[in-house]
Amino acid sequence: MYRAVIDADEVHKYISGKTTVAFDFETAPDEKYHNEKYAALDEHKSHIVGVSFSVAKGEALYVPLTHKNGTNANPDEIRKILLSFAIDHTVTKVAHNLEFEDRFLKAQHIKMCRPYCCTFLTAQNTLKNDVSCGLKNLTREVLGIHLPTFADITQGKNFDELNPQDPATINYACADADYALQLYHIFKPTLTAGNIPDFVQQSQKQNVLP
Repeated sequence: MYRAVIDADEVHKYISGKTTVAFDFETAPDEKYHNEKYAALDEHKSHIVGVSFSVAKGEALYVPLTHKNGTNANPDEIRKILLSFAIDHTVTKVAHNLEFEDRFLKAQHIKMCRPYCCTFLTAQNTLKNDVSCGLKNLTREVLGIHLPTFADITQGKNFDELNPQDPATINYACADADYALQLYHIFKPTLTAGNIPDFVQQSQKQNVLP
């Protein structure tokens, strides 16, 4: 079940005590860079619009933060939850392109601690060159599920221009966290001590886009 949540206590309760949590950021350009292509991928030119969390297959929360319409959660309260989550050594933090999330956390002066897993690099390390490892392609090739693209959902708009209570917005955002978690569990058996790609080292060698 996918749903939008604006209550910080409910978000905290959802991820509290879990040993593995997948998360994903939706971003949008700052007003100064509103019309600049790819600005939403640059943490110095954009901001976090919302964050999704998933702790189990088929479910996720989307927490809107800075949408221009609809209802948002309190960004300061959610930042505190993100800080606690990011530095928790008892939780494995999962994201499909963890380097992207890490950059935006650092822009919030939050340093993520291990354990963590980037499912993009894990899939790349496991599948080699057999399959393109973008989330939408992996979900189709590995799970047989076709997800809508960013362009399908936004129709030329930035993500902060979408209504966070619209089911299409919720489903798109939540699916990213949900399927990152599912892919993590699929590839987890391949993660031996000598076979764990480090997103920090890898991100210095290549520009990995979400």
